[in-house]
Amino acid sequence: MVHKDTRIGKTEKGRGRRLVLFAIQTLCAFFLFSLLYTELSFKGTTTSQQIKLDIVITGKQIISDWKPDDISNAVKKETSPEVKKNMIAAVKKNDRNQSLQFLLTRLVGGEDRIKLDSTGFACDKSLSSVICVANKAVKIDMSKIQVHLQPPDKPAAGNTTTVVRPYAMQESPYVMNYITPVTITTTTTDPAPLTCDHNHQHPAVIFSTGGYTGNLFHEFNENIIPLYITTRLFRSKVHFVVVDHKPSFLQKYRRVFPRLSDHEIINPATDSSVHCFPGAVIGLKFHKFIGINTSENPTDYYSMPDFRQFIRQTYKLKTKNVFETQNPPVLLLISRQRTRKFLNQAEMVKMMEELGFRVIIASNDKEMSNVEKFSRVINSCSVMVGAHGAGLANEIFLPDGGVMIQVRPLGFQYGTDAFYSEPGPGMGLRYLEYLIEPVESSLAEVYGLDHPVVADTASVAAKGGYAAARDIYLNKQDLRINLNRFRATLVEALGFIGRHSDVANAR
Repeated sequence: MVHKDTRIGKTEKGRGRRLVLFAIQTLCAFFLFSLLYTELSFKGTTTSQQIKLDIVITGKQIISDWKPDDISNAVKKETSPEVKKNMIAAVKKNDRNQSLQFLLTRLVGGEDRIKLDSTGFACDKSLSSVICVANKAVKIDMSKIQVHLQPPDKPAAGNTTTVVRPYAMQESPYVMNYITPVTITTTTTDPAPLTCDHNHQHPAVIFSTGGYTGNLFHEFNENIIPLYITTRLFRSKVHFVVVDHKPSFLQKYRRVFPRLSDHEIINPATDSSVHCFPGAVIGLKFHKFIGINTSENPTDYYSMPDFRQFIRQTYKLKTKNVFETQNPPVLLLISRQRTRKFLNQAEMVKMMEELGFRVIIASNDKEMSNVEKFSRVINSCSVMVGAHGAGLANEIFLPDGGVMIQVRPLGFQYGTDAFYSEPGPGMGLRYLEYLIEPVESSLAEVYGLDHPVVADTASVAAKGGYAAARDIYLNKQDLRINLNRFRATLVEALGFIGRHSDVANAR
């Protein structure tokens, strides 16, 4: 009995040792597997995921390209509310700065974009406009209208300076002489750097309201549309710094500016302090006359139909399409009072009414300059008629599918196509024109039909240049319209707006 019990005891002890050994081996294998799994998991994560894991495991506060929601999830249980709040605020600021730099970079292309990415500053110079962009912090001394850039990471000794006159169209030397220059400088040896009086979270956009403001065509062509092109992608997160500050112009378009900037306009003429911004744009982009080249824009940001929708929203214009307009159709006749007057205007209006139009005559400059009220009048119209001139820029307010008819005077053809006939279709409008014959010009009564001024209009420009042609054909010419010829143009307009059925014997 003793011998048997001894064998049984030895067997049980051996079995126990094997169980312990097996347990130890299993635990070791599990531990090794866990280490291997963790390593593989880390290798399969993105940089931001690895950083979030670091925070959970070690408690390190590392800021990267996370989204705020990611941070909240990663540190929900592992950090105090105060730490989490600070981290989220830091990441939001980091994301905002990254987004800002991206948007600023989109304003230039090609080699200029490469330069902007590498140095923080670049200028895009086209035939018509100059725009300079800084995607790093700047200090603007309003008293001197100087933009101070951050030195590059490896600066050369001394200063680099660029001078820009921030007006959208740079082609006219006469106009540019009256645009205040902006100096952009990088100082690497300044012993007394500027101190910020005001710190801003959004970039500055510096432009001039000088030039041809006061003329509706130029106001849209060189100010409002370029401002939209340049700043719309920032979604109002910009500060406007306006040189050559014209209160009348800013008041006239007081509905436009707040829709492109959330901030009060800065006037350097009344502000001598130093303002600091996270970036800056000096100058405005210009594409073409009363138009936008979609191919030159950041993808999906804006087009001319987008601009027209922006204007409709800005001025609360209710009519989007011409088929929503009144019946009988409304025709707006722009009646010039000084030059290029319609000498038989009463007869023209009578003929228009006989065709079925309800005619509105616009002749008061003060009423037409009130953009808020006059835009609503135009938006209710199906057709607009006028002699070549700035008033035709009011086509911007016509509903989609509306018709703009340009009456082209004798001789002077500069801008008659580029200013109005080409932009119209890009706005979703129909364009028609009526080119007068020599006998319809008041110049025929002054000079006679055989005089070179009437019979050979090109000779006037060839001899006296642009100024001579403008003086005679724009400033000294009135129009007596041939009603029978002009009737055909109006009937064509009726066809475009789908109102033939409203006209008895129109043809």
